This record gives sequence, C-alpha cells and structure tokens, in this order.
Amino acid sequence: MRRWDFLKDILPVFLDHPAIVKVVLCDETGEDAAAASAHPKLHVVVNEKRLGIYQNKRKAFQIAAESAPYVGILDSDNYFSEEWIDHVVDMLKESPDAKTLYASADFKNVVISTGEVTYPCKHFSGLRLDAGSWNSVFSKPKCANLLNDGNWVVPSTCVRLLPETVTSDSLHAADAIYMLRCFVKGGYSIYYVPELSYIHTVHDGSSWLNTEKESMKVLNSTNWRL
Repeated sequence: MRRWDFLKDILPVFLDHPAIVKVVLCDETGEDAAAASAHPKLHVVVNEKRLGIYQNKRKAFQIAAESAPYVGILDSDNYFSEEWIDHVVDMLKESPDAKTLYASADFKNVVISTGEVTYPCKHFSGLRLDAGSWNSVFSKPKCANLLNDGNWVVPSTCVRLLPETVTSDSLHAADAIYMLRCFVKGGYSIYYVPELSYIHTVHDGSSWLNTEKESMKVLNSTNWRL
C-alpha cells in the first residue's frame, strides 16, 4: 500500500530475472497498481476493500502458489538484488527440499532518515529451525527481529496452513511470526542461509512503526512457543 517509491526500483529486478515466473502485487488502495506498467509476468490485483497485512499477504501467496512450487513472500519496502535471487535459485536447483523455507538472517538494516546500518540478526546465520528446535530460539537476543522479519522463499504447499478466519487486526504487524509459527507447526523447517543478504529499510511509512504500540502488544502478550 503506497509503496511505489520502493516498488519502482525492486519490481524490475524480479520481472527481468529469467527464473521468476510471476510477480504478484496485491494493492490495498490502488495507487501502486496505477503506477505500475503492464508486464507479462506482473499480476496486479486491487483489493475491493483493505484486507490488512496478514490477509493481504495470504491473498498474494494464494495467487502466486498457483504458478510455481516456491513463492517469495517479500515485503514491498525492502530491496532484493539480482544476486539474492541467483543465490536462492542456485540453492533450490542443487538441493530442492519441499519442506524447507529459506530466509536471510544476514539482512542489512538501513534507517533511511539517518543512514544507520546494522545487522541485528547476523548471529542467527546458518540456523535451522523446525518444530523440535523452535522453542530454543526464544532464549536468544533479537529473536523477535528474526522471527517477525517475514521475508522468505516458501514451498507453495505452505499456503494451506494459513487460516482464513484469522483477522489482520488481531495481528497488526506481528503477522510474520504468526505465519512462520503456522508453517513450522505444520511440519516445515526454516533455514537462514549464510551470506544471503538483502536491504531491510526502516522509514517513516513503515507498517511496524505506524502500529508499533498495537503490534508490540500482540508480540509480547502471545505465547509463540510450540
């Protein structure tokens, strides 16, 4: 929603990459859809009403899952390079695993207003979590940053694990940790690929910053353990 300042730079990277079959953009209010140029790989949907973060991601995932065995569920205000895509594609070709999600603990956190750069989750690089090891991560610093990061490459079959009845307002911007818990509880694992990095931007229009009070309440009052 209103992310064209970011999408104008990142959409061409995905649309031009030969390994990408389809890019799905579910627009909440129509501005981004109006700005996007037609492209045979680009599937644009303007929602009839605002669905909120969780339900909009779920809808985009459902549409994308019809076209490919893996789907990148990626936030629209982050930047993923061609090298990031290449790394993931090469890994899937070498060792495809229909029960593993792939993610980046080495992401670079960039505060746009100050230029500050940090790597808050780098100590999780190489970590693999499944239902048996999931609870162990909660004793580690910055675990919420990791689990609620929400930029993954996911087997399409994971979509069946996301409940239709859960509302976006019940999760606010703690949607990613909820989704990831659903996937892991459903028998999937997540692997934080070493040296796989993207740019995670922090800006005034961030969904997390705009709902920080409500999202922190969800994050801190929910028992996320299995």
